[in-house]
Amino acid sequence: MKESLFFELIQVSVGKLNCLSRGAEPEEWLQFHDIALQQRIEGICYVGVQRLFEFGLRAPQDVSIDWMAEAEDLREQNEQNNKKAPVVRYYPEELKDLRQIQKDRLANVTKITINDLYQLYLHRHLDLGALIDYYYTLQQTQGKYEQLKSMGILNHVGIRRFARGLMWMLQETIGMEQSNMPFEPLEKEGRFLLNDIMQKASKLDHWKHALTTYPLGIMGLRA
Repeated sequence: MKESLFFELIQVSVGKLNCLSRGAEPEEWLQFHDIALQQRIEGICYVGVQRLFEFGLRAPQDVSIDWMAEAEDLREQNEQNNKKAPVVRYYPEELKDLRQIQKDRLANVTKITINDLYQLYLHRHLDLGALIDYYYTLQQTQGKYEQLKSMGILNHVGIRRFARGLMWMLQETIGMEQSNMPFEPLEKEGRFLLNDIMQKASKLDHWKHALTTYPLGIMGLRA
């Protein structure tokens, strides 16, 4: 499976694309489902699965049934718990009840920031679900990024590098336009971060990168 095809599924789900560039094979649909679960975006991606059905691109029946059941479970949990994260108000209506909030360390945050994502990354909790939250937060800012750029924490070169890598990940996974980004994307950093959150980098690789690239963040974790 090419990860780029899975990222296209995310983009269909959030309305950035209408269809995939090619039909997925049965085993690829299974991999899509597994990654969506791993990244806490199974409900969001199910919207894409439904939209692709209209184009004749259908997941195998067993995968589709499991996915539908999980999406319905999410809707029920969110309704029963009445615990929608504040950031969900930024989501389009068809996605609001499908955001995974269980064990969400950002459930009480009304607006996701780069520092929130930076801390999640250092603790190895950053995933595509958090990236989608940030994507919708940025969509709400309408290009007003001056206060973001002047935040003291972002003056540190390591965190600024993280921010630029984050922009590349938003571009790669969700298809966000560079004109809507507060920082210029940095592909080299973004590729490492994406490999890490997709669980392709080892724990040792993660900590080596964090120690050499984000030393101030590591010091903060010790405090």
